[in-house]
Amino acid sequence: MAKNTSSSAFRKIDVDQYNEDNFKEDEADQASSGMIVPDEAEINSLLNQYPFQITNFVGRNIDALKTVLQNAPLMCKNQQVKDNALSLTLRVLLSIKSSQIDAAIESLDDPELCDVLMKYIYRGFEIPSEGSSGHLLTWHEKVFAKGGVGSIVRVLSDSARA
Repeated sequence: MAKNTSSSAFRKIDVDQYNEDNFKEDEADQASSGMIVPDEAEINSLLNQYPFQITNFVGRNIDALKTVLQNAPLMCKNQQVKDNALSLTLRVLLSIKSSQIDAAIESLDDPELCDVLMKYIYRGFEIPSEGSSGHLLTWHEKVFAKGGVGSIVRVLSDSARA
């Protein structure tokens, strides 16, 4: 039989603080001032150089792609920053010709960059423009060939949206 004790120590814990509706993120997560974002001026300078001025024009586009993917604001809470990065990334992806996609994907050494690229491809499917869907499908095919099904699963199950 249970003893009746007048102890109320168990009632001092506020269980409502663990409710998902009342959850507050850490201060460090909300500080987006130190967030790394792609430098639009640098990307524009890489994209806007004419082929006759440099010997390796394809390399400039690939450098622009690597820069955009390495500086993707995935953990940023500001949607405007993410949208700006998306439009910049789509400009880079659409500036690379279909015949150069294989070389661009092979230059991505880090598998995480392939996952970030796949995130941007899926986000690009959400906002189609004329001619972009077919080009993004080509990108999707080539990234899938390198990253496999795991890349798609990681992108679709990841909570950090591009």
